[in-house]
Amino acid sequence: MSELKEEKLKKGYQTGVAPVPFEPHSCFNKSWVLQLNHHEQINHFICLVCKQVANIPVEIKCFQHEDMDETLIAGENCLKQFLTENNNMCPVQPHDDCKYYKIKPLRLQINDLVVMCPRQFQQELSTPGRIEEGKISKMCDFKDKIKNLNDHLNNSCPLKLLECWFKPFGCEDSYIGHELEEHLITNMKQHFHLVMKEFSLMQQTIQRLKDEAGKLQTQNEKMKLEMEFKEKNNMKIF
Repeated sequence: MSELKEEKLKKGYQTGVAPVPFEPHSCFNKSWVLQLNHHEQINHFICLVCKQVANIPVEIKCFQHEDMDETLIAGENCLKQFLTENNNMCPVQPHDDCKYYKIKPLRLQINDLVVMCPRQFQQELSTPGRIEEGKISKMCDFKDKIKNLNDHLNNSCPLKLLECWFKPFGCEDSYIGHELEEHLITNMKQHFHLVMKEFSLMQQTIQRLKDEAGKLQTQNEKMKLEMEFKEKNNMKIF
């Protein structure tokens, strides 16, 4: 795990909201999907590479295993990554030139699965039992189809992390809505110092540019005088 990702994970747990455990186009966490669905509903959607619910499902159709009874399903990105890391060797049997095709009807079925907010799921997962004990309130009640998930996460989820307004000045903190407001109020002095520091750096930069401009102007005037002097000497010769 990179230092940046590790730092984001730490920040998520510090604010009480762990980061969403799903990357774009990666397969869906089976435990998350099973919160509102039964095993029987997703048994035919499992990616044979990562064993999670396939995202953008494809069927592997190599002639080497045409006699197999089961349908060989994988998430498109999972399969592509596996092939890249294994010299294009098929994950079903050891042969190259793996053939696969997208399955639109299956993708529609998966996209119609009803799920809870993954941020809420991750929060409950990281603090087991605390919601039932009343120590943590359920903050996001999203229950909708997977195909509507991105819109929810980007636009309406109350657990979405918001960057501090003073990020351009160096504050890298992120918080959910009400925590951001509290952060802004309790850190006014620190933010003021960040702004003043940035203002001071801007003044130094402006002064440095003025000094450099002054030096250039002096050099230009010197060159101009030298050229005029040479022209006068040339005229005297003739």
